[in-house]
Amino acid sequence: MTEIFLNERRIILTAPEDPDFRNSGLTGITVCDQLSISRLVQGFLSSEDPVLTLTGEPDWLWRSFQSQFLLLPAAGGVVKSDKGYLFIFRRRFWDLPKGKIDKGETASEAALREVREETGLTQLSITGELPATWHIYPSPWEKEEGKWILKETKWFLMEGKSDEPLIPETNEDIEEARWVIKSEIPLVTRKTYPGLQKIISRL
Repeated sequence: MTEIFLNERRIILTAPEDPDFRNSGLTGITVCDQLSISRLVQGFLSSEDPVLTLTGEPDWLWRSFQSQFLLLPAAGGVVKSDKGYLFIFRRRFWDLPKGKIDKGETASEAALREVREETGLTQLSITGELPATWHIYPSPWEKEEGKWILKETKWFLMEGKSDEPLIPETNEDIEEARWVIKSEIPLVTRKTYPGLQKIISRL
């Protein structure tokens, strides 16, 4: 079962026999042709419905869904030190440092670069990986006006040094970068994006 977020709304793609779906209480719409997916997705994007659940053969369903969007690969870091986990505050929400994967970069290289650029940390090492997150949003580019972006963010666990100064990248609207101890994480999750909830819940 894959969740794709549009702010607080979401699209779910799943096999009908997936245990997570069967135990979720959600009602799915079975689809088996491209036209139906396009109609349902476009209808969701132009509505205020909180959730759209599509069921079908997983590989075909996922390929058909992706074909509706411009794909944008991104990567980010969940950084831990002896002072807790690193969060940034941007545009009224707590977030994790992340950004687009540049041409010629691997996902891990992009994640390290984005953490350095957005927080000022330089002494970083990758220690593991976390599940990717997906979200959609209208294209911000004039030449792609009217189209929608499907962004996959690959997440990496990292170790950082708490004695390094935190320097938020203000030209990216980052107001604050700070270490958050475990007991404070529930306060952060009250003001973060729904798409990050599962990542943060693993901390």
